[in-house]
Amino acid sequence: MRSTWWEGTFIPMWIIAILVMLWYAVAAHAGPLEDCEQAQDTDRRIHGCSDRITRFPRDATAYFNRGSAYLIRGELDRAIADFDGVIQVDPAYSPAYYHRGIAYERRELYDQAIADFSKVVEINPRHGFAFDALARIYLKTGRYTLALGDAERAVSLDPLDERFLDTRAHIYEALGRTREAIADYRRALSSNPSAQSAIDGLARLGVSSSTQNAPRDAAGQTKLTARPHREVAQPRYSAEEIECERAHYADPSGRYSGYPCWARAAFGNRGRGR
Repeated sequence: MRSTWWEGTFIPMWIIAILVMLWYAVAAHAGPLEDCEQAQDTDRRIHGCSDRITRFPRDATAYFNRGSAYLIRGELDRAIADFDGVIQVDPAYSPAYYHRGIAYERRELYDQAIADFSKVVEINPRHGFAFDALARIYLKTGRYTLALGDAERAVSLDPLDERFLDTRAHIYEALGRTREAIADYRRALSSNPSAQSAIDGLARLGVSSSTQNAPRDAAGQTKLTARPHREVAQPRYSAEEIECERAHYADPSGRYSGYPCWARAAFGNRGRGR
């Protein structure tokens, strides 16, 4: 008579029982983990991350993902509490400081926001969005010299980002440096022709945002009304590094979120298409 497959294997039944229990445990965790990491449905993400945090109280990623969902929904106190949780687990996790700084800024707690954005650039000196955020807050609070310094740093990291150019243009405008403001608003429009803030800025300064109505020289070429702005000498970074920063802050919990951007840029091509 033919024996069954398990006869003669000498696997104790208690080991089989543990393996079955582990299988069901993994299956039970798959749902909450998947929910916590998806970006489309904030309700689903919050529910999944809450379940993860209940089971694994030191899961920094779950705190961060739930905090990001609360931030999107405008539940700022809950978002701040979750980013606090991330920082308690991993004090060097710069995205938690950055997003908590955004929440503080929205609550008009500017000193706390400045402290968080300053911590971000301490951890990652190439973080253009944090420099731009600092410049934006200093502008709001009338500290124009500090604002311009951080705006220059942001633009040096990505000279074509219309948000950085727009912030610097607003600072120039506040300082009465009209020509530089016009030049930056126009650069912002060259990167994004529908950038409404730049269009409004040019209108405030009495300049058309369309080159069709701009004055022309004798050869019929468009004549700029502002002299070109001389960029401050700052280190430049590769297109891959700049794109990495943009991608990371569009999807902070993405594939390479645990690595500094210079490292992600170095091996980013290996992850494409996967």
